[in-house]
Amino acid sequence: MRRRVNGVNRVVLLLLGLVLLAAGVAGLAVSFGLVGDSTDPVLPDRVRTYPDDQPWFWWAVAVGCLVLALLGLRWLFAQLATDRVGRLDLTVDDRDGLTTVHAGGFSDAVEEEVERLRGVAGASAHLRDEGGRRLVLTVDLADYADIAEIRRALEDRTVGHARQAVDDPDLPVDIRLRPGRARSASRGLV
Repeated sequence: MRRRVNGVNRVVLLLLGLVLLAAGVAGLAVSFGLVGDSTDPVLPDRVRTYPDDQPWFWWAVAVGCLVLALLGLRWLFAQLATDRVGRLDLTVDDRDGLTTVHAGGFSDAVEEEVERLRGVAGASAHLRDEGGRRLVLTVDLADYADIAEIRRALEDRTVGHARQAVDDPDLPVDIRLRPGRARSASRGLV
């Protein structure tokens, strides 16, 4: 969803920018006298007095503004939409009861496990729903971190624990290691 929203944003904003640029260039051309006489009004008298003779004109303007406001609100909601998962339903059989795990609690547990590793300055874990659940783990490493050791610990222990917690042995996990991005001076223990 996010890629589609970003693509639409780029196209719409590009078109809007081009329209506004053209309007600005046209306004400057008229004001400098490059098009017509600079002492003449920009809009002819017939256009300026048109709303006075049409009682429906301002109603049409109001409807147009309402449509623009609704489109803007729709755009805003599209920006706020997220692909993060709020809850994990781990129910196998409804007759046995419901098992729901809050994704925030799961993410916090993964972050805490990662931050205990020596050389890790901070971690961020998020469950995303991009055509299926996916764990995205970003790890900020201190300058003294042994990247190979941390990578091995993440792949061997943390990923295994995360997959076990959600009962999905094939849960895709994206690990992003960011060396030298220490957020704090705290040192974790192995």
